[in-house]
Amino acid sequence: MFETLNKQINWLQPSIMRPEDEAELPTGSYVPILSDIILPSFAMAISMFVLRKLFDRFIVLPFGAYFGVSETVVKQHYIRQPVLESEYIINKSPKDDVILILCKKTGMTERQVQVWFRKRRKENQASDLKRLSDAGWSFIFYALLSWYGLYVLWDKPWFTSSMDCWIGWPAQAVTDDVYWYYLIELGFYMSYLYMIFTDHKRKDFMEFLVHHSVTVALMILSWSINCVRIGTLVLVIHDQVDYFLALAKIAVYIKKQTMADIVFAIFLPMWIVTRLMVYPYVVLYSIYIDLPAYANDSRPYIQMHDRSTIGQVLKSLLVVLQILHIMWTIIILKSAATKFTKGKLQDTRSDTEEEDGNEANTETIDNKRNFKISNGNAVNGKDGNMEANGNSYSNGRT
Repeated sequence: MFETLNKQINWLQPSIMRPEDEAELPTGSYVPILSDIILPSFAMAISMFVLRKLFDRFIVLPFGAYFGVSETVVKQHYIRQPVLESEYIINKSPKDDVILILCKKTGMTERQVQVWFRKRRKENQASDLKRLSDAGWSFIFYALLSWYGLYVLWDKPWFTSSMDCWIGWPAQAVTDDVYWYYLIELGFYMSYLYMIFTDHKRKDFMEFLVHHSVTVALMILSWSINCVRIGTLVLVIHDQVDYFLALAKIAVYIKKQTMADIVFAIFLPMWIVTRLMVYPYVVLYSIYIDLPAYANDSRPYIQMHDRSTIGQVLKSLLVVLQILHIMWTIIILKSAATKFTKGKLQDTRSDTEEEDGNEANTETIDNKRNFKISNGNAVNGKDGNMEANGNSYSNGRT
């Protein structure tokens, strides 16, 4: 069965090697075969998923318990409103004009609708322990793979000269260490694609979905046409900084604010350098400038990328990554601005939405009259008091 499946997979791989290219390869050299990465990557993804569960059980739980990280989310008390529930499914943070329409439909005040949506969002928040698990797993993986990637590429000529990504292409042999580096990374991102749907919902869910989907597509496509060298550069550039962000998040969750600030201060310039400077200068420059120059001088350009559909897709996906880098940089800079304005580093790329203060069951709904309600469903009663579910509440002027 696997043999038949592998044949079908290999049928999808384009034929790019000419007889003269094969003659250039040293005896016993290995060039990428699509079936050698596809099925093993699924096995690696399953292994990553199992390791994640073991990591949660034997590392995150005791670590979180030691630092008093909460495993539960505070239950929110609010009245179920079918009209608001219907809107919540479509838009979890409605604009002011939509809120006014909802006020007319429900008879609630504008502030009451805002409080309802805030509590409804809080109900779906993940616990701090769940977020600690996500950050911890990212930290372990990226920290290990960042150093493993450097170890694998340290003696490779294309690590210091991006033009070497193309010299001899497509007759470029792939060594065992590069194969395992690719396989482990691909398995991780495939497992993460599954987990972002089954784990807690993030604020940047769509960005993460696009990023991981693009990464998986890039790795598979680059393997299929033996653009593995440029692929390894993309991976090693990304891995060098991500574990600092994960560590900063861990520090926030265990309430080590000073540590979070220090790690974030290290992370921010590294992010800007790797994502906005090194990546475009090395990767995008190499594939848009080095590759055409080398192809025009040394190889038939038609064979390289000029008329190759997969090549054009690869170029486009690499640009998509750069767009995501810019979007995330804006989010991260907002987090840095929040630190300077509010004095506290917040996880702006996490699943939660930071609200103003710790909200208990009682909320202030009118700044002028200072009314208070217990469930977000109060209406004006006689003599300026509030009535909700048969109970009368003082307006704070007694």
